[in-house]
Amino acid sequence: MIRKGRFSNRLFYYYFAVFLLFTLIMLVFLYNREKRFRVAILDNRLSDMCSLVDNYIRQKHLPDSSGYNSIDSLTLLLPMEDTRVTIVSIEGNVLYDSSVDDLSSMENHLQRPEISKSHFSSYGTSIRKSASTGKDYYYFSKYFEKYYVRLAAEYNIKVQGFLHREKLFLVFVAVAFVIIWRLLRIVTNRFSESIIKLRDYALAVHRGESLMPDIRFPDDEIGDIGNEIAGFYNDIGRSAAELSLQKDKLFKHLQVLNEGVAFFSPEREVVLSNNLFIQFMNVISGEHSLNPGNFLQLPHFEHVKTFLNNHPVIEPKSSESPRIEYRIEHSSRYYLIRCILFNDLSFEVILTDITQLEENKKMRQQMTSNIAHELKTPVSSIKGYLETLIETKDIDEEKRAYFIDKAMAQTLRLTDLINDIVILNKLDESGSSFPLEQVDINTVITEMEENFGAALKRRSMSFSSDVLPETMVTVNRSLIDSVFQNLMENAIAYAGNNTSITIKSLGCREGFHHFSFSDNGIGISEMHQPRIFERFYRIDDGRSRKSGGTGLGLAIVKNAIMLHKGDISVRSKEGGGTEFIFSLPK
Repeated sequence: MIRKGRFSNRLFYYYFAVFLLFTLIMLVFLYNREKRFRVAILDNRLSDMCSLVDNYIRQKHLPDSSGYNSIDSLTLLLPMEDTRVTIVSIEGNVLYDSSVDDLSSMENHLQRPEISKSHFSSYGTSIRKSASTGKDYYYFSKYFEKYYVRLAAEYNIKVQGFLHREKLFLVFVAVAFVIIWRLLRIVTNRFSESIIKLRDYALAVHRGESLMPDIRFPDDEIGDIGNEIAGFYNDIGRSAAELSLQKDKLFKHLQVLNEGVAFFSPEREVVLSNNLFIQFMNVISGEHSLNPGNFLQLPHFEHVKTFLNNHPVIEPKSSESPRIEYRIEHSSRYYLIRCILFNDLSFEVILTDITQLEENKKMRQQMTSNIAHELKTPVSSIKGYLETLIETKDIDEEKRAYFIDKAMAQTLRLTDLINDIVILNKLDESGSSFPLEQVDINTVITEMEENFGAALKRRSMSFSSDVLPETMVTVNRSLIDSVFQNLMENAIAYAGNNTSITIKSLGCREGFHHFSFSDNGIGISEMHQPRIFERFYRIDDGRSRKSGGTGLGLAIVKNAIMLHKGDISVRSKEGGGTEFIFSLPK
């Protein structure tokens, strides 16, 4: 930061030097002008005196009588004391000199400066030391046809004082100089205050220091400029802060995306990328690199490189950005690669793991095939029963009732299948739309026991639960009802007669209640356990169809449990039977 005193002094010296130079120039000019004016006055006096001498010579007819010595009496009457009078002939000979008695010793004066000048002008002057007297004189010469009249005033203090300016003028200049010097000091201090503030502000901006939104400059032209600049930089600072905030938001957003994203400059250098981009790039390439700038060298991204090379220029007015996308498969995983080219030839590359989408697509295709196969059996059965009733007019009532009961059973089975498919579709497509609430799981178990009481009694099966009342879970009530209903239906259908079903609480850990749903029936072979949660998977296809199962019950159970961020597993019990262990959030 510049010190105010140092800058104002320097500024004052600059101004003072300019003012001093101007003053000196003016003094020289005025001095010369005053000197010329006073010399002109002196010349006028000497010219008048020369004319007076000439008149005297003419009246006395001195050239004819050669009696120039009588001029001595005239010199006493001249206005200027100690004026030396010299009469020089046109040949340059001295005819008379009031200061020299022996004229024969004097040189020819025709080449004297004042004599030669007066011959071609109205008069001539010069200042020099006299060879005759050894004194300094101011010589004035005037030509009068037959002779030159030269007057010489001794160049003494009187003459010098007369030619110099008056002291009052110097005093005036000195006083004016002091006043202007003081004004310069005030002006430079005020001017330097504006400059220093502006300079300090500019340095603060250059160093990246915090801007001063309330800074105010002095009320002058420089201050107005400073205020405008400060306002401009404050606007830039606010915009830069906003851009930095938005950039930080963008960077954080990129880090939480489920896609790998990277932005590249027109020179194909990385500007910004998230961690997932590097991770996907390494998985696809099979390499371990932390530099996403190398991705164009990988064979899997050759299409992106070709696309960029084929678009060297983009029309500025183009409303759509060129883009390319394609799918690749690597290590049983699928990726979607997209590249968007912007107008300035910078571009964005997006890597998306679409493995789950591809698997879901395959699963939906398989499920569609399975649904068609599952629907075919009950529809064919219903059709067969109805055709028999229509074509056989004289069928007895007992058989008619039998066929109607069979058709109704298949209709119920078809209804159950459709309901299960609807539930699974809801779980797949809009799982987050199921509202959650606090539910006492013991209430769900009690209602399930009441609903299946007749079925349990028919199969001579017992049921027990050690879940305490007010064991609260945060779930969707209808889905949890489906979980316990499907587990109960599965146990009643396949555990066997004279068996028992037990529900136990396994405690609470990490925000989840853990439960066990088991039976002591024939159990499920370990070779089938990994697949029993698959849709339409049946251990014994004939037995399952005979029991009326849709093959979707356990798939619904698993999907509903996972929707609630829980987990479910199956295992064989010691001594026989099957146990499902699952968790639900508190």
